[in-house]
Amino acid sequence: MSDADGRRRPSLVTRGAGILESVAMVLMVALVLSIFYSVVAREVFKLSVPWAEEVAAGLLAWSVMLGAAAAWGQRRHIVIDVLLRRIALGARVWISVVIECGALLLFYVIARGAYLMMFASANNTTTALGISFTWLYLALLIGTVAMILFSLAYLVSLIRNGKAVIGQTETKSEWTTS
Repeated sequence: MSDADGRRRPSLVTRGAGILESVAMVLMVALVLSIFYSVVAREVFKLSVPWAEEVAAGLLAWSVMLGAAAAWGQRRHIVIDVLLRRIALGARVWISVVIECGALLLFYVIARGAYLMMFASANNTTTALGISFTWLYLALLIGTVAMILFSLAYLVSLIRNGKAVIGQTETKSEWTTS
């Protein structure tokens, strides 16, 4: 898609991944600030901050899952593709489709487990804050559902114009295998 100037507009996947990445960064800053506050309160003012560890754990879960989903949407997770790069482009497209389907299956299993754990732990609360563990499992559910959506979008683009999609990833390579 291009606008009137001929510039490419970011796709829905790119914008969604960017939003998730921004939220994950804000949560990471909040995590650092809460730990910093806890350390200063304990070491300087000799005050105990019992809620800081729980807040930090929750912020960590949310920032990791949203950041992982953003990285998945931007195709930035670590990939070992030495063998994949050595086969013909047509075969590489279909193997990539199979790999993406495997990732979708894995994400479905994780999302289903997170969904079930949300309800199984609904009555369990954290010690200091008294909030339900459901909120922690919700991070896992939202992150994996986002990864499922990004994978479906990538799978559709692979099936529609696979050689062009695979060709784009080849030009972005930072490493060589030769």
